[in-house]
Formats: sequence, structure tokens, C-alpha cells
Amino acid sequence: MKLRGLLTLALAAQVIVTAAALFASYAVTGSGTREFGIPQLVALLASAVVAVLMARLCTRTIETREEKRAAAQSAELARAGSDSAQMMQAVIKTALDAFIQIDDSGAVLEWSFQAEALTGWTRKEALGADVVDLIVAEPLRAAFRQRMARLVPELSDTPAGMRFELTLIHRNGDRILAEASSTVLRLGGRAIVNTFVRDITQKRAAEEQLVQSQKMEAVGQLTGGIAHEFNNMLTVITGTIEILADAVKDNPPLATITKLISEAADRGAALTSSLLSFARKQALQPAEIDVNELLEELAKLLLATFDKKIEIATRLDRNVWLAFADRSQLSSALLNLAINARDAMLDGGRLTLKTRNVVFGVREAVAVGAGYAGDYVEIEIADTGTGIPQAILERIFDPFFSTKEVGKGTGLGLSMVFGFVKQSGGGIKVASEEGRGTIFTVYLPKAEASALRPTGYDDRKIVGGQETVLCVEDDRDVRQYVTVQLEALSYKVIAAANATEALAISAEGTPFDLLFTDIVMAGGMNGRELAEQMVAARPSLRVLFTSGYAYDSLHAHGRATMGAPLLRKPYRKAELARMLRRCLDTAVDSAGDAIPTPYSVQADVEAFLRRQAAEDSGTGKPRK
Repeated sequence: MKLRGLLTLALAAQVIVTAAALFASYAVTGSGTREFGIPQLVALLASAVVAVLMARLCTRTIETREEKRAAAQSAELARAGSDSAQMMQAVIKTALDAFIQIDDSGAVLEWSFQAEALTGWTRKEALGADVVDLIVAEPLRAAFRQRMARLVPELSDTPAGMRFELTLIHRNGDRILAEASSTVLRLGGRAIVNTFVRDITQKRAAEEQLVQSQKMEAVGQLTGGIAHEFNNMLTVITGTIEILADAVKDNPPLATITKLISEAADRGAALTSSLLSFARKQALQPAEIDVNELLEELAKLLLATFDKKIEIATRLDRNVWLAFADRSQLSSALLNLAINARDAMLDGGRLTLKTRNVVFGVREAVAVGAGYAGDYVEIEIADTGTGIPQAILERIFDPFFSTKEVGKGTGLGLSMVFGFVKQSGGGIKVASEEGRGTIFTVYLPKAEASALRPTGYDDRKIVGGQETVLCVEDDRDVRQYVTVQLEALSYKVIAAANATEALAISAEGTPFDLLFTDIVMAGGMNGRELAEQMVAARPSLRVLFTSGYAYDSLHAHGRATMGAPLLRKPYRKAELARMLRRCLDTAVDSAGDAIPTPYSVQADVEAFLRRQAAEDSGTGKPRK
């Protein structure tokens, strides 16, 4: 029954009792008596007693109901509080971030298992301890406590809390870059600070690596474009200076000048090659390399040229795999690293060259910057020199960065090494500590199959021919120069400024024996695509590529032009002549596949007979 009904019932009962008592009193005294006497007084007292009893009954009923209601509410609040506490604990336990709760003095009140994993301190060890002593390095603790003293009032004025970054120290001493989100809870006069902490060390490293990669890519694109145009100019310079040198060879003063120009052009070509190595756009000619053999040759060179105070040691794994890379570029890169090591050991030291086989999973490959998971050949160059300061270590592969004095280097050495290794599909890492030396580790892909090596030619011979060459070059000066040089070698030349012109010439049925095309050309089709289309129509067509730098299309080998040689710009007349004969003298069948030259022992027989005749004539003995 509701409270209102109960009160109504009590009042009705009191009225009825009072009326009944008065009626009874009048009935006893008689109807003729009108005075208020003792019976009426007794009736009123009885009514009052009944009213008091009813009031007490109502009061007790109301109190009982209120007590039940209060008990129910308390139980509900207790259940809600318990559920809330359990939910809060579940959130803390399942959160990806570490949860740390401290009071305003810095004492730890709560320490989640994620905090244990992040810092190395267990919950039992952390509770009650000073949080600053647990996660802040010793030199920074005083400053951190001052910061906390300012942080609590700031958080009190910011109900939503605040985010900030800080550097923590792991129990084992490792530094951790973390992002924290803190709020303050006021309980009476006590401040409770709740903080979620996230490890962003790897995230920040990835962001910095991405920024560095984007910066290097942007600079590389600019560098590659400049070097491409520069190589076109150097091709004309190096080629025409040869013509002038032949014309003035009988005039010593002019011959000296042409030699100086030629040497300057060679230095420009070397600089451009370094720029392209950094930009990862050099024209590589990868092949199987025995890195042990290469390092043994390098060690002999270093022993002959380095100061005797520097000891050269080799620790080569005799079962190391063959690597797949450009031999000359790898030799240049390793020599560059060795020279840097020498410069770091002015007072003497030890340079160690090591090799071994390594197999990378995805994580290990990413860690060293390698192109993919798999088999790699590791080359390590370690010195005991002065080491590299940490402030400089992150910049050593930047282009034009150098710690050497002005005029002592271009600052392209390490960036060239970095670019070459990355373009080869490998990785490179460096570990250094001031006063304790530096270790450069290069990883090169394992050679999976034998690569054809170019046939050697006599450098002293310049052999021409009578064949017809279709020359495709978009640079007018280079095209004119190449035309002159080809005609000087007795070839018939058909010149085209781009792929469209070349395809039109081919469509007309014009006969030609070899396509000599630049790879990077303006227009919608590059040299590689042009060669693919032409070879599809003419399977026996020979192809020779030329380029000032390599890019993606150079490595996207098509089936029809697989193995077509590449002539790097800038090139001289002799190099052009040798590469042309290499292409034209290779016998091919109707499908364009190379025909193996039959093996002959005739040359060996003739050599044996000559040696035998020489021995007989020297000893005077008759030959049996």
C-alpha cells in the first residue's frame, strides 16, 4: 500500500472511532442531556489513544519501508561500484597501453602488467615506490620532479587531461620514447594522477626513416635528372676530344691541352657516377662475385698503400656464397669504406675484413634495410679508430655531408656506398662508438644462378663494320656525335630522335642490323619498350642499350631483350666500337637466340706444337 493510502485510512479510522465514542457517550447519558460530561471526555481520550496508535503504526510502517528502500539502494550502489571497479580493472588489464597510478607525492598506487612489460619492474616491486626512481634516468630525476610539481596543478585545471612525450628508462638501462596521457582525480585533499603510457620508440624510428627515405628519394630524383643531362654533355665532350687529340697529336702544346680536357672530362664522369650511385640510378651490370677473392685483392692493395701502423686482417668464411652485384661498383664501395677507416686511425690500429652467410626473415631484412627476406652475403669492415659521434651517425649517408676539411672530399663517398647497396637489393648498417671504432656491415643478395660475363676484347683494337645501325637518341648533340662516330667506324647510320620515329622507320621496311637506343627518352615510350616491340617483329635484330643512368625500366627485363648489353654514358669511341662488335659478332638463329660457338682444340694444339718446337730448338735434341 502506498503512503498516501495509508494516511487516508488512518484519518478515516480516527474519524470513525471518534464518532462512535461520542455516539456511545450520548447513548449512555441519555438523549435529553446536552452537557459535555465525563462520558464525552472518555470518548475523546479513547479517540486520541486510537489516533496515537494509528500514527505510531503509520510511522513504523513508513520507517520500515524507508529502511528497505535504503537497503536496496545501498545494495544497488554496492553492486554498481563493484561492477564499475571490475570494469575499470578489466579496461586496465586489456588496454594496449601501460597504466600507472600515483599520488601527488609520486608514490605508485597502481601498476598494470603492461607497465611491467614496458619498464621491467614488477607490480610488487613498483607499488609504494617513487615512480621517478623507477622510470627516470638518474641525471634527469631532479628536473622531472620539478616538472611533476607543476604538472599536477595544470592537470587539475584541465579536466580532459593532457598528452605529452617523455623519455623513460627500462630496468636494463634501455631508453624508451613514450607518449603519456594523464588526468588528475581529487579525493578530498588528495590528488590521484592516472596515466596511460605508450611506447612510441619504433613508431618514431619508422617516421624518421620514412622522412629520411622521402628526402633521399627527392634529392635522388633531382640528382639523377641532372646527372643524366650531364652525362649526355660528357659523352659529346669525351668523344670529340678524342677526335681533336688525333688531329693535334703532332703539336705538343695542343696535345697537352686536349689531354687536360680529357682528364677533366674523366673527373666529371667519375663525379657523375658517384651522384648516380647515391641516387640509385647508376647503370649496374650485376654478376656472380666471389667476395672472398675480391676482399683478398683489396687486402693486398691496402697492405701496399696504407701506413704500416695499420694492421690489415681478414676473416673470410671459405664456404661463403657467391654474391650478385656489380663487381666494379662493389670494389669501389669497399675501398671507400676502407679509406674512411684509415682516416679514422691516424695513430695506427687494426682494420678487419670479414665475410659470412646470413639468412634473413622479414623482420631481420627490414632491420638492415634489405630488399626482401632470404639469403645474403655479409661483408663486414671494422676498424679500431676514433669512432663516429652519435650526433653525426644519423647523417653519414646524407649526400655532400662530410667531416673532412674543405677540398678533402666531395661528401659523396658514403652516400654512394649506400645508394649502390640499396640499388643492388641489399642493405647496410653501421655501429660506432666514440673512441672504440666503427663497424660497417654490407649485405648483398646471394647469386641464384650463373650470370653471363661479357666476352673480353682487346682494348688496343678499334674495329668497325659494314652493317646498318638504327641510332635512337633524343639529345640532338649526342645523336649528331654518335652518327659521326659510327660513320667513322664505317657503319651505315639511320638516325631517329625518338621511339615514334624509329617505329615509323621500321614499319617502312627499312633494313638495319642493330638497334642502338638510349633507354631514357622523352615521349610515351622508353628505349626498353621500343626494343621489345621491334624484337617482337624482327627476332634476329641485335640490340645495344645506352644510358646515362638506370631506372625501373632497365631492370624490368623483357623476354625478347633479355641479356642485351648496356653501354654506359659517357663512353669513348673504342668502347662504342667494342660493344657494337660484341652485339653483331654473336651468332643467332632465326628466333634470335644465341648459337653456342662449337668447341675447338685447334688453338690448344697449335700452342702445344709451338712450345714443343721451342723446347726442341733449345736443347738440340731430335723430336721423337
